[in-house]
Amino acid sequence: MPPASFARVLGGHAGTEAVRAELERLAATGALAHDPEPRMFVYRAAHAGKRWMGVVCAVDTRDLVTLLPHAASDAEISAARTDLERVGAQLVPALVRVERSDDVAYLMTCDTNERPAYHFVSADGSTHSAWTVQRTEAYVQAFAELGADVIVGGGAQVTAAHLSGAMPLAILTADAEASAGGSLAPRCGLFVARTAGEPEAR
Repeated sequence: MPPASFARVLGGHAGTEAVRAELERLAATGALAHDPEPRMFVYRAAHAGKRWMGVVCAVDTRDLVTLLPHAASDAEISAARTDLERVGAQLVPALVRVERSDDVAYLMTCDTNERPAYHFVSADGSTHSAWTVQRTEAYVQAFAELGADVIVGGGAQVTAAHLSGAMPLAILTADAEASAGGSLAPRCGLFVARTAGEPEAR
């Protein structure tokens, strides 16, 4: 697992009972809020004058199937499937680069004019904010016209979900800065997708 991944922070190793126990503890103490219904979010990361924005949502893996063969190794996919089976959650959101769209950019600008639902400043000085999408269907229509170029990160999670017939959680972005890593890397623990039949936690 990447050093900054949510699973590493929670339990030191993916797929262990310690990770699931810590997830449940965070949910019980109110650190994770359970969404009563599916939502979409605009996510923004900023640091040292650079920033990127993307849309956090569940994705249909059939739209990404041509990208899956090179998205992750067999070992990585196996670990991600273990997460889904034993931990009951997708611990790392996928990061998918899509075509740039003026329509999507406009929708994100409208949503980010409101107060963010979540906002925090990391120890490295980077800021991370998320806004609840108000007009989900408008985004769905805008993204329907776009193609996905590459799965930048979380390819194992996308593939594991595809093999399980589930829709993985992904961040769709056209910004190259999103793949820079370091301070601008998405904070994986902000959104945690639960398996079917359980509330989604974020």
